[in-house]
Amino acid sequence: MSFSLRNKKLAKSQPSIQHMPVVKITGFFKSSIDDELETRLAGQGYIREFKKMADSDAICGAVLLAITKIFQSIEWKTVNDDKKVLERSLANVNWNERLDEILSFLIYGHDIQEVVYKKDDDGMMVWKGMYTRPQSTILYWNHDDNGDLVSITQQGEEGEGEADININRCLHFASMKTRNNPQGKSIFRNAYRDWYYRTNIERIEAIGIERDLTGIPIMKPSDNDMLVDEKGKFTALGKWAWQTVKNIKNGHQEGIVLPNQWEFDLQGSPGQGQFDLNKVIDRYDGKMALSMLSQFLILGVINNSGSFALAAEQSSLFYQAVTGFANMVAHTVNTQFIGAPAMALLNDIEQPKLVVVGINKPDLEETASFLGRLLKYNIITPDDKLEEHLRDQASLPAMDPDTARELTVNPGAKPGDDKDDEPTKKQQQADDEEKRNA
Repeated sequence: MSFSLRNKKLAKSQPSIQHMPVVKITGFFKSSIDDELETRLAGQGYIREFKKMADSDAICGAVLLAITKIFQSIEWKTVNDDKKVLERSLANVNWNERLDEILSFLIYGHDIQEVVYKKDDDGMMVWKGMYTRPQSTILYWNHDDNGDLVSITQQGEEGEGEADININRCLHFASMKTRNNPQGKSIFRNAYRDWYYRTNIERIEAIGIERDLTGIPIMKPSDNDMLVDEKGKFTALGKWAWQTVKNIKNGHQEGIVLPNQWEFDLQGSPGQGQFDLNKVIDRYDGKMALSMLSQFLILGVINNSGSFALAAEQSSLFYQAVTGFANMVAHTVNTQFIGAPAMALLNDIEQPKLVVVGINKPDLEETASFLGRLLKYNIITPDDKLEEHLRDQASLPAMDPDTARELTVNPGAKPGDDKDDEPTKKQQQADDEEKRNA
């Protein structure tokens, strides 16, 4: 990892290594982190290249769309939030809509959201707003003498001026931090090489198709006409001929009038190419999808094989990866100062937490069968936490103690057995009334 130091004294000082592999530089310093080996991604180049992938590539766009829609279906549950401070804060910033901005860390590796607090009607401090600090405007990552991130330097509009923003005022989302790099790592990074080659091959393919369909315009002058002079420069006739073939190539000219004994022709490709470009492009598509654990998206598209079981297995792995990203978002809110810790400090309450619920749907039939066997042999005892977890997994509403009923169930019974022994609704209501009067 290389650093661009802006402090002359620090530039002369020798860095001290305290904890491997993290390199800590003594003294406050500003750094523009550049440990990228690919020259096209070095500096701010990664922003341009990864934006191209996100906006113009079908596979990359499909992966982002899939993750975004999964995130939108997640239930973000708050716990230890009796005052509903965190719940109100999420509502104030339109959390589900804000996720579209936050998920830009998937593209660029990181996302910075500056958070502003306000005092609510009941005197509790809650989030007022959350404001994106675009990746393209971040110039430097500022660290203290321990190597910890303390602020970012943001470039002003149209490149005018700079401003330092304290990191304690921001939520810093980053995927896959390595070597203490606050920029994180884009999910597109490992797919970039295959995307780059495939894009160039598709461009060459398009040029070849155009030439096969329209041909290359060729104009032959007569033996007596000179197109260049003694100095090698175009004559007036040469300039006319060159401009004519260019206009025909660009579709700006519908026809031409040739001088006497001149010839004009549209020459096509001499024959079939040596390579099957479809197979080449499909290979790159498959490797791109593999790098993002999204092979199931192209099953049946680039090949005719792929069973339902294979698709289910691959999609399950993809869901696990998305679950990891969701838990990382929740962890950021729960641990970084401006999130839940600040709510606890400002309101003098127990720290609330944000929890991800219902992202990975289990096979409910397998779960029911498994629990049935455990209950049958008294291996597990049902309790409120188990019920809450099962309701979350099945996307069922939370238990309502006021309307809850106690039912006597034979663990060994099969569905449909002993229907007459099941208490009716009226009998249960009578039993509940008797209990209340006792």
